[in-house]
Amino acid sequence: MCHNSQLISAFDSKNQSYNFDRSFQWVKSKIQNSDRSFGNLETTIPISPRDYSGYPKFGSPPEFVQTLSRTGFDVLSTANNHSADKGPEAIDHTIDTVSKNGLVPIGTYKNLDDYETRRYYLFSENGIKFGILNYTYSTNGIKVTGGRIVRLLDREMISEDVRYLKLLNVHFVILWFHYGTEYYVEPDKSQLEWVNHGFSAGADLIIGGHPHVVQKFEKRNVIGEDGKNKEQYVAFSLGNFLSAQNMSFTDGGTILNLDLSVDSRGNKKVARFEFEPVWVLSRGYQVIPINEYKRGELGIVLSKMEEKRMNQYLDAFHKIIPLQN
Repeated sequence: MCHNSQLISAFDSKNQSYNFDRSFQWVKSKIQNSDRSFGNLETTIPISPRDYSGYPKFGSPPEFVQTLSRTGFDVLSTANNHSADKGPEAIDHTIDTVSKNGLVPIGTYKNLDDYETRRYYLFSENGIKFGILNYTYSTNGIKVTGGRIVRLLDREMISEDVRYLKLLNVHFVILWFHYGTEYYVEPDKSQLEWVNHGFSAGADLIIGGHPHVVQKFEKRNVIGEDGKNKEQYVAFSLGNFLSAQNMSFTDGGTILNLDLSVDSRGNKKVARFEFEPVWVLSRGYQVIPINEYKRGELGIVLSKMEEKRMNQYLDAFHKIIPLQN
């Protein structure tokens, strides 16, 4: 996310430009070292600088996306409740800006042709085929006009989308849901219903956001259509990776690390489903990987007050996500 105070912090008055690089300097290597790195872009990129703003209607400069590209992100979900904040032209400009900076936008589309072309995001790594689908519960009541499409949560659509990916022999189907109740540490009824439907449709993994706090994860074992044991994983909400929110437990989030494999017999395996807590240092809005900081690997020292806030976040985090070996 990009709130007003982040815009102010990143603005270079001398050059009349923005630079957000320092926000990611402590996590950049992690993101770059992954085969694919994904993030939720919960802001728009409007055409006019007059439209740059934070809450309640988000609009950020293109430099924000340029930083995400340099940081190593590969794919950005653009379907969330703020997708239409700055109007239809900003939906187009967000898609174009993300694409021009070498990243893949998923979940929003400029027109029907664009939707039909990019509806299914498919990619392969080491011979493993992936398909990712992004949906949001709402656009905050703002109408999406002029033929633009923001993919909304819809039972029939989810079933159809997953079924199509299965026909393409995709190994792992990943659903990316923007849903739930803000600031609730427990998934609400609607989240449970959407996750159950996604898994019933055949998804392998479901990753969620919107509550702005980290929520629990689950592992399920079912028998697939082929008669083989099938693992299904859900991370209900990853919290705030980067934002200026500072209420209790909103000042941080988590990196979710996945290692996925398929053996010679076609058996799929989730070898790693690991959560790495991060906390946002409001001094410069820097994402701090907490474990590395505690091991003294970052070469920085936080004030006692900052460490206290970080530790409060970490304690709350581990009540939701137990320590992992």
